[in-house]
Amino acid sequence: MISVQEAITIIDSKAIKLPSQTVSLTEALGYSLAEDLISPIDMPPFNQSAMDGYAVSTHSSSNYSLIGEVKAGDQCTLKVSPGECVRIFTGAMIPTGADSVVKQELVTVLSDTEIQVQAAISAFENIRLKGEQIKLGEIGLPKGTFLNTGAIGFAAMLGTTSLKVFRKPKITIVATGSELIKPGNKLPTGAVYESNTFMLEAALKTSNFDATTQTAEDDYLKTKNKLKNAIDLNDVVVVTGGISVGDYDFVGTALSELGVTTGFYKVKQKPGKPLFFGYKGKKLIFALPGNPAAALSCYYNYVLPALNLLTGKTKNHLAKRTLTLQSNYSKTVKMTHFLKGYAYDEKVQILGKQSSAMLNSFVDGNCLIILEEGKENWSTGDKVQVILTPQ
Repeated sequence: MISVQEAITIIDSKAIKLPSQTVSLTEALGYSLAEDLISPIDMPPFNQSAMDGYAVSTHSSSNYSLIGEVKAGDQCTLKVSPGECVRIFTGAMIPTGADSVVKQELVTVLSDTEIQVQAAISAFENIRLKGEQIKLGEIGLPKGTFLNTGAIGFAAMLGTTSLKVFRKPKITIVATGSELIKPGNKLPTGAVYESNTFMLEAALKTSNFDATTQTAEDDYLKTKNKLKNAIDLNDVVVVTGGISVGDYDFVGTALSELGVTTGFYKVKQKPGKPLFFGYKGKKLIFALPGNPAAALSCYYNYVLPALNLLTGKTKNHLAKRTLTLQSNYSKTVKMTHFLKGYAYDEKVQILGKQSSAMLNSFVDGNCLIILEEGKENWSTGDKVQVILTPQ
């Protein structure tokens, strides 16, 4: 049995970036860049008005002769001399000779050809300078950038139509157990509704990953065949249940016979002690506990960071914060505990129903509280690290 950090280190060493591919900008959301995006233009590409008003020279008097108008999209050929101005609109090109834009609220229109400025004028006021946001040849988005909505918009702003990204992994989830019944069916005595595939598929979607799902009953050959097909067809296989030491826990034996190398089995943590990680070539295999809360906790701590590494993200682990604990807690000194919690302000509250079989506290919570091994007792007011879970 190894520590949490040892488990993370082993997974990180085997999660090798997947090959790159080129996708259109409209398909790029949720990927990570496989190369730097170099700006092909200055942005803005010209001195640009930041608001509606009048383009003037700051070396003039307060009264100006109006010589024309320029709106966004016009190729401006006007030249402003001292004492002259041009009516201008947000996003429009600044005329030659103008070095400030006076917003229209500070102007009195005296006639169709003359205005008066009612305030002092500063040089380059309300002007977006050429290349102010980014200059030609600069790195606009570095390799590894996660392409969120802002990144997509920024790439489009630079005229980009396609991006080189790391391929997303093909993932399948296999829930094992003859007791599992799909929701929508009548629940026989002794059975439970299968929730892990729904839960983990939803968790993957919140992080821009897709997965196929299937179930396997407690039959060795059927389990082995399903796992073989899953490994053959996917980059990552996530199994839930069947990894412990019961008479019908066939996953470990099946994976061994299928040539999966064990990275580790069992971690000094609660929930999720019977966690398995293995690999076959570049394919990664996770066998999580069957209890839903334990499975989800292990997903956030181990599976999701590995998927992020595969797709080239520079930050592969979920964000952490240091907060003030609002209650006492005692545990065994040899284990790390991950407790469902609710973070607010600079505080964190341990929630009830911490059983590895219960998902209620994941519904109400927004983080996992990390109580490391090596310490037995925590008190109200202690500083603890928390993992912020996606909502």
